[in-house]
Amino acid sequence: MKILVADDSRVSRNLLRSILEELDFEVLVAENGLEAWNIFQREEISLLISDWEMPEMDGLELCRRVRTAAAASRPGYTYIMMVTALDGMKNFVTGMAAGADDFIVKPFEPEVLRCRVRVAQRVLAMQHELRTFAAALPFCGACDMIQSDAGSTQRLHEFVGSRPELKQVLGTCPACAAKA
Repeated sequence: MKILVADDSRVSRNLLRSILEELDFEVLVAENGLEAWNIFQREEISLLISDWEMPEMDGLELCRRVRTAAAASRPGYTYIMMVTALDGMKNFVTGMAAGADDFIVKPFEPEVLRCRVRVAQRVLAMQHELRTFAAALPFCGACDMIQSDAGSTQRLHEFVGSRPELKQVLGTCPACAAKA
């Protein structure tokens, strides 16, 4: 997983990088929001950890741009964690409204960051699974039919029956599980 850390404090950047590299992540760093935005546009970033108060572009604007760009053209989801010295409910709500998925107040315990990164990994894994499932299932919500190839349709149960990898994702109902 590629992580981008945006923080104007060298001490904070180095601390975050150290914790994340210890967990075997590829970490890119930016000294301000504009530099982070430029990196984001070039790289596939799974997790963005951003300070709020930075020169050039603050973390809120960076967050908004990432959400707008991601919605328009990115194949995967970018999980955004705001790590800031700004505390209080008003700041929390403002950060989340800008598009952050998580909000950590500085100073923080390194173990808290590690736990929150594991949560981000779980969310990103579920997003990937959902995208994979949606791509493999050309389903029409209007007629409940699957278009398996050009002009050919079949019922959902027939389509899933021919794709064992989808059966694993969908699971089994209790009645079918009892029959097995």
